[in-house]
Amino acid sequence: MKTHLVQLQKRIEELEELAEEISKLAEALQNDQTVQPQLSIKGQQWYRGARELLVQHNFSGLEEFEDSYFGRIERGRNEAKAFIDIQRYIQLNSIPPNVKDDYCRVFTMFFSRSRALLLALQAELASRELPVTTQLSFAVAADEFDKAGELLRQHSGDEALLRASGVIARVALERHLFCVAETRSLTIIVNPPTKKRPDVEDVLNTLIKASVITPVQKSHFDSLFRIANNCAHPKEPINSNDVERLIRDGRAEAAAIR
Repeated sequence: MKTHLVQLQKRIEELEELAEEISKLAEALQNDQTVQPQLSIKGQQWYRGARELLVQHNFSGLEEFEDSYFGRIERGRNEAKAFIDIQRYIQLNSIPPNVKDDYCRVFTMFFSRSRALLLALQAELASRELPVTTQLSFAVAADEFDKAGELLRQHSGDEALLRASGVIARVALERHLFCVAETRSLTIIVNPPTKKRPDVEDVLNTLIKASVITPVQKSHFDSLFRIANNCAHPKEPINSNDVERLIRDGRAEAAAIR
């Protein structure tokens, strides 16, 4: 591992330690304990420090990371925001009893997703450094699928961990598909062209057009990404069997496409 990745890993570990402190303060807030100004200070330190890392490294999941902080659920004409998010939660002095469970559940979901994205940064950079002419990103993706599987095994009914495992699996699978397209020197057509960057639907259509995958395979990918997207949205139901299929089948499909 190169020196830069070692330094990056150390910084991510420091931010994870800070995130653990924030989680404890968030739980204390739920239990009606006084947590300010510590929660606000540590929350801002974590977000600003993590976001700067993602910006510096041109991370593909930066928008998703910011969406969690600001509670954005949809963009464009149907733009909507959640009733609570990381930004607002860390500023609370107390939570009204009638919304306490909902506030804590949604905050935990957004925060877990943000942490999962930050943890995926190192894997993304490692895959960039792979010599694409001889090795694709599957080795990195496999490691992330392992991490996703471990979170799934440990979730014990915790919806936040269940959703986080799905988010990690999605990041691994999506990045692998983009790596395949890049290695084959395929130009990904963005549809509609007004989008800032191509998404997974664009890369799947590109891989079909280049005969890298079949329409049947695309349908399978579509079903997997539906599960993955549900993991990222608090209003969409999710269950452990779906996430298990996402991790299992996602790994198998990634291994089959080189």
